[in-house]
Amino acid sequence: MSVMEKDKIDGVGIEEKTNTLVFLLVDHLPWIIEEYNHIKILQAKLNSYIAYIETKQYKSVYRNREFDRFRIEIAFKYQFTENCEKFLGAARAELKSHNIDIKYSVVQKDYKEK
Repeated sequence: MSVMEKDKIDGVGIEEKTNTLVFLLVDHLPWIIEEYNHIKILQAKLNSYIAYIETKQYKSVYRNREFDRFRIEIAFKYQFTENCEKFLGAARAELKSHNIDIKYSVVQKDYKEK
């Protein structure tokens, strides 16, 4: 899955301890492309996740389960820009009242190929 496939969930799981449904969003795009377009692509994918949560489409998989919180974890392959971080901060602030949190990080390869 990828950030380019806005109508697909990249990954989902449950954090039992906090009763949180956690979604994974994978952004593999480098930031050398036009920053504005990259953020628009990310925004479209993020909006589809939010719609999925708000319309409770997850109930098709977790039929008899209620969740206290939701979290979207974005895994960037490349270091995000300052404008991207501002965008995600604004999105996080907006979604807080909907019990949706956004976390993000750059995923690094820590292994050596043999």
